[in-house]
Amino acid sequence: LMDPQGDLMLLRPDGSEERLVEGGEDGSVTDPYVSFDGQWVYYSHIKGLKGTSQHGQPPFQGADIYKIHVKTRKIIRLTHQEWTPNTGAARWASDLRKNEKDRTWLNHGVLNMGPCPLPGGKIVFTSNRNAFKPPNHPSPCLQLFVMDDPPDDSWTGERNTEMIGHLNIGMALHPVVLKDGRVIFSSLESQGLRSPIHWGLWIINPDGTNWNPVLSALLPGEGA
Repeated sequence: LMDPQGDLMLLRPDGSEERLVEGGEDGSVTDPYVSFDGQWVYYSHIKGLKGTSQHGQPPFQGADIYKIHVKTRKIIRLTHQEWTPNTGAARWASDLRKNEKDRTWLNHGVLNMGPCPLPGGKIVFTSNRNAFKPPNHPSPCLQLFVMDDPPDDSWTGERNTEMIGHLNIGMALHPVVLKDGRVIFSSLESQGLRSPIHWGLWIINPDGTNWNPVLSALLPGEGA
């Protein structure tokens, strides 16, 4: 969650600044990540922030991932508010957002955040698109996903989006790729309803294999 009007800024070596993307009166830009070739900046744009709170109302319009070409200022949208809940877990409303009688509906948008480019033309990011309800906190649950990174704006919609963070039931934040290709990320951990929640650092392959702790919050005195 952020305050409204957070912009994406470019800081030059001489100390001058330029606004690349305006957050807007009811939105903010966050999670910037520079591409391997230094030509693009990936970011998440949150919208519908007015009237929200950290442990209360999530952003009404959610957040989507974009990338901007720094030289030309061309912007490409990478996610498009796609909900993918378990359709057998509830009687969902027709578009998941309508307050329909005797139906489960959501009063906030999809939160697609934390984009990080991967070798081989992929992006790892976090999203609550599965509408998963975490056991120990009221905020939407962000889990790890990967998707294809479009080379230009000729694509419509997402391609080959796949969840890789199946074991994360608390929250996953800020994935970062390492030199060996593995992805390190923050993980909110809990051992059950009677256990407190703490942040740890975990690591995973981009295909979802070899999930291991780097600094586990489940070890007393280790996490924070």
